[in-house]
Amino acid sequence: PSLDPAMRTRLTDAALAMARAARLKGIATFEFLVDVSSPGAFFFMETNPRLQVEHTVTEEVTGVDLVRLQIALATGESFGQLGISPDAGQNPRGYAIQARINLETIAPDGTVEPALGTITRYEPPSGLGVRTDGAGYVGFTPGVAYDSLLAKVIAHVPSGTFTESVARLERALAEFDVEGIATNIP
Repeated sequence: PSLDPAMRTRLTDAALAMARAARLKGIATFEFLVDVSSPGAFFFMETNPRLQVEHTVTEEVTGVDLVRLQIALATGESFGQLGISPDAGQNPRGYAIQARINLETIAPDGTVEPALGTITRYEPPSGLGVRTDGAGYVGFTPGVAYDSLLAKVIAHVPSGTFTESVARLERALAEFDVEGIATNIP
């Protein structure tokens, strides 16, 4: 939230330069580390040629459905044909934050422990500025061989502050009702 607009532009320009050099035809995530102790310094970490689990935050602040975009690009459509400007992500709208709801608990020593059981109640939060992408339902019994991610809750405040988006997320998490199996919501 405190990223300087000039730094955002430099990061975007670096990502676009790498995408062009690689002749990227689809969606990718470029990750950088910003050194706050050295003004203007940043370092490239990695590129993932796919959507990341956090793509929902980008969708909320840009208004672009990245899953739809990825499929359309894979079928040969261009950004222009889709009516998407190349600088669509340059001016984010407000603030968004995501929490991952996992079927697990965290022990006092920080150890993550998988949860077993069957969901007997599943009521995800909703409301203005709250998005829940999930796979839970009453009767769901997860297998231990799979990722424990149950849902992602995204809170977006289009014209507010980061603190307001955090407060909206906290309210949404307090309303998320899952019974029959432990989660990391607390």
